[in-house]
Amino acid sequence: AVVAAYVMITSFTLPLLAQEWNLSNIFASTIASSTFIGMFIGTLSAGIISDYFGRKKSAMFLLFIGSFFSVLSGFIGSPTLFIIFRILSGIGFGGSMPVLNAYLTEFLNVSIRGKYLVYLESSWAIGSIFIAIVHMFIARNFTWRLDYIFLGAGFIPFLLLFTVPESPKYLLIREKKEEFEKLFNYNIKEKIIVPKKEKVTINALFKKGYLVRSLNILLLWFTMSFGYYGIFVWVKGILAQKGVDVVLTDWYTFYMFLAQLPGYLLAAYLIEKIGRRKSVLLFALGTAISSVIFASVSSNILVLIFSLVVSIFCMGEWGLTYAYTPELYPTTMRGTANGVSGALTRFSGFIAPFYTSYFLERGNINIGLMGIAILFLLTGILNFIFLPETLKKEVD
Repeated sequence: AVVAAYVMITSFTLPLLAQEWNLSNIFASTIASSTFIGMFIGTLSAGIISDYFGRKKSAMFLLFIGSFFSVLSGFIGSPTLFIIFRILSGIGFGGSMPVLNAYLTEFLNVSIRGKYLVYLESSWAIGSIFIAIVHMFIARNFTWRLDYIFLGAGFIPFLLLFTVPESPKYLLIREKKEEFEKLFNYNIKEKIIVPKKEKVTINALFKKGYLVRSLNILLLWFTMSFGYYGIFVWVKGILAQKGVDVVLTDWYTFYMFLAQLPGYLLAAYLIEKIGRRKSVLLFALGTAISSVIFASVSSNILVLIFSLVVSIFCMGEWGLTYAYTPELYPTTMRGTANGVSGALTRFSGFIAPFYTSYFLERGNINIGLMGIAILFLLTGILNFIFLPETLKKEVD
């Protein structure tokens, strides 16, 4: 939730930052993209770090870094220093996401894993709604700096992690039998048979047996990030170009954030009802079709309705992506797979604001939205064809 608040804060504050510091659209896009530079570094390294040091310790360290530098961002007086602090906080928050995803995965039975991983990802909607409420009812009446100070909420999960144990699967795979028995009060009488240890590298994701699934799941992550951030980072600009009153753009953005939650809940239901592959295809098609309609309509009421539909399908797909990915890899590779996938989304998120601003400046954002729709359509079809179904199946 806190990571979502950290990322989506730019949807509300970017125009205010540009106004206060007299920034061009390109420089404002650089501020938005700096978020993903840090998150790219964090996610790329977090998987390997968590596989080596453990899920719990890695998550705590990364959450602290993200929260600390986010709060400091609220006191910055120059755009250059602001970008630096956004990068540093991005390293922390970006790295914490794949670590926590792998952490929860290793506590869950395969029969309920998909549903609860989507529930975990639904916290993104809660975080988006949280920062929207902070901005709409508190910060907007005073200063955008309060938005960033409220990101100190990240210290709450940091403290809560002190109360939970390390991942049991991680302890077993690292042959830490004594620590496992002490934490879980369970005496292991027989010799534990664990998967063969191997050096976990990024190259392992592209070896024979994993190449096709890795390429397809990375395409899914790229598409999810590009589409989501391409729309939401500049959503106020998109709405304004479609004729929505400036005052209403804040409220429309707020409603879009609210619509994310039912998207996650619908995905959590369908992922166990019809499986991973069908769900991914359904939500990809839903995002593509609703994006085309959103691009085509012009009346305020239709713009609002289909912006909400886009939000529902797009965020449902994101939740499915987070649940599906760790199920495609064994425990020894899971953290690295999550980390690399997350890193790609940061690269995608980095270029997405520039993509949208290009079409905004030329007054043809509808073409930009069509491009996003085509990307979702192709990704959904390819994933359905090439990725295996993991419903109630254990990779390792």
